[in-house]
Formats: sequence, C-alpha cells, structure tokens
Amino acid sequence: MTTGIAISIIFFLSIIISWYKIVKGKKIAEFIYYWGFPLGAFVWEDLFVFSIYGFISTLITLYFQQGRLGLLFFIIFWIVRSGGESLYFFLQQFVEPKQHPHFLQDHYQVLRRFFGNISYQQCSIIMQVCFQIILMFSLVSLILLLISWRSLA
Repeated sequence: MTTGIAISIIFFLSIIISWYKIVKGKKIAEFIYYWGFPLGAFVWEDLFVFSIYGFISTLITLYFQQGRLGLLFFIIFWIVRSGGESLYFFLQQFVEPKQHPHFLQDHYQVLRRFFGNISYQQCSIIMQVCFQIILMFSLVSLILLLISWRSLA
C-alpha cells in the first residue's frame, strides 16, 4: 500500500514537472531518454502523458487493492509502448520521402491553449502517446471484462 502511494506521488510530481518543462522549455522536443527510459519516456511530452497513465493506473490499483492489476497495467504499457516505438523506428527507416504525412497545425490549437505555443513536433508527440494510452486502458478493460465475463449479469 505505501509503495503504491509513493509511486502515485512520483507520477503526480512527474506530471507537474514535465508540464512545466513543456510550457517553459524549448519549442522542440527535448530528449530525456538517458534517465526517462525506465518510464518509457524519451522526451518531456512522453513523460507528461505516461505519468498521467501511471498516476491513474496506480490509483485504480490502490482503490481495488490488487497488485496484480498494477502488474497488468505495467505489462500492457510496455507491450503498447514497445510496439509503437518499433513501428515508429521501422517507418523512420523505410518511409520515403522523409516528411510529415499530414500537417495538422490548425487541429493542435487545443493543445496550445493548455501548453502554450509549443511546436508542431511537440503536439504530434503528445497526440501519438495519448492514443497509445487510450489503447492501453482499452486492453486492460478488455482483459478485465474477459476475466469476469461469467460473473457479469
């Protein structure tokens, strides 16, 4: 229980620090992979979104008092994160020409209201990892549904 509370505090502080670094930092993604890799974060934008995921999943684990649930969140995080990064690096190697397939500048205004005048690259990173988080929560929900299928009315 106390370990879970400590982990949730670390994630909460990571949310605040990474948000501050995004808002006050450079207008390009700043790499933090030397120390952020164990959390799956390569840039501050990754750390921000993944810390939200970690904070919420830790709170859910604490609420249900199920360490196995925390392990499930952790394992699914790394399945999705490594799968997404594998695909990213695959595409980086082979997609030609080397350019963004879409320019969504106008669609990122909501993010800029929250973070300030961040770059297109920073917005794209936040969107990419947000959808990875949605996938992770969906997989956890699916597994929990399948586990308790017989007990549902």
